[in-house]
Parts: sequence; C-alpha cells; structure tokens
Amino acid sequence: MTEQTIEVYVTQTIEKMQKQGQVPVAVFIGHEDWLVFSEQSKVSYTPFGSARRYQPALGGLLLVRVDEMNCVRVVTQAELDAFAATHQIL
Repeated sequence: MTEQTIEVYVTQTIEKMQKQGQVPVAVFIGHEDWLVFSEQSKVSYTPFGSARRYQPALGGLLLVRVDEMNCVRVVTQAELDAFAATHQIL
C-alpha cells in the first residue's frame, strides 16, 4: 500500500461524509500531522506558527490545529461547536 497524503485522505473523507449526508466544515490536525502536512503541501508558517485558516489543500475547510500528537479528522459543525466550547480556536 502506498503512503497516502493528508490532502488525499481529507478529500476522500469529505466525499464519504457528503455521501452520508454530513456536511464537513473543518479539519482537525495534530502536532505530528501538522509537520507532515506542511511538508506535503508546502504550507508556509505565519509568525504565529499557523497557515491560512481555510486551506485549499484541505478542501477549503477550516484548518484547526489541535493539541494531540497524531490527529487528522474531518468534522461537522456540531463536532466543531463541541470542540470550540472547551478549546480556543485561533
């Protein structure tokens, strides 16, 4: 099996969610996966260590960096709202 890029994984996950009637709104990315993603997609860091919030390589969804080591998860508005209730999204 070939190694799949985060961009391809996210695109496939968005398609699966849409087929199930879900509306993806954001992508959570953890520390290790952020490093991988920034290398794969040539994302530039800002002075705050982030990239554009709506990342074209992530299907144009909101990019949310989460405090986990390994995490790439496409989420719905309800999941994003639940996360935002207990975490600050920069």
